[in-house]
Amino acid sequence: MRHPRGTYGVLFVIPALVAMMVAPSVRPASAATDSAIRVLQETPLSPAAEVPADVRKECNDLGEELPKAVMRSNRRVTLVNTPRELQEKTGKYLFVEITQVRARAAGALTGPKKLNVRGALIENGKEIADFEGERGAMAPAGTCSTLEKAEKELGSDIGVWLTNPRPHSRLGDK
Repeated sequence: MRHPRGTYGVLFVIPALVAMMVAPSVRPASAATDSAIRVLQETPLSPAAEVPADVRKECNDLGEELPKAVMRSNRRVTLVNTPRELQEKTGKYLFVEITQVRARAAGALTGPKKLNVRGALIENGKEIADFEGERGAMAPAGTCSTLEKAEKELGSDIGVWLTNPRPHSRLGDK
C-alpha cells in the first residue's frame, strides 16, 4: 500500500525527525559567550613584583608558558603580540601579570617554588571579573623549570576560570 504523500513524503519526515532529536543539545551561539578572548603572548612582571635577583637573571623565559597554557585550556583564547592589540576598545581581553615569585636561590634542591599572578577580564573597556592565583611546584629540576611547571598549572586554572569568570576569584593553591 502506497503512502498518501508518495515516496517523497518520507524524504521530508526523516530530516525533520533528526532535527528534533538534535535540537535540544544545540545551543545558539551568542556573541557574549563565544567571543574570542585576547591574551598577551608573554605574561609581564608587575612593576611592583617581588622576584629574587637570581631568578630575574637566570629565568629569561619567565612568563612565556602561562599564556600558552591558558590557550590550551580554553578554546576561545587568542594570543596577541602587543599590549596595543590587547587593549582594543571592543571585545574581551584578559590582562595577567606576575606579582610575586618565591624561590630560594636558583638551584634544583632549594625547596618549593611559588608563583603568584593577578588578572582582570575586560569587556568593551570595562572590568567584568578578576582573580588572584598562586601555584607552588617542586621538581627535581632547576628553578626556572620548576617555575615553568607552576606557570602551566596556573594557565590551566585561568583557562578553566574563563568558562565562568567571577569577580574576586582565587585560583590555584590560594
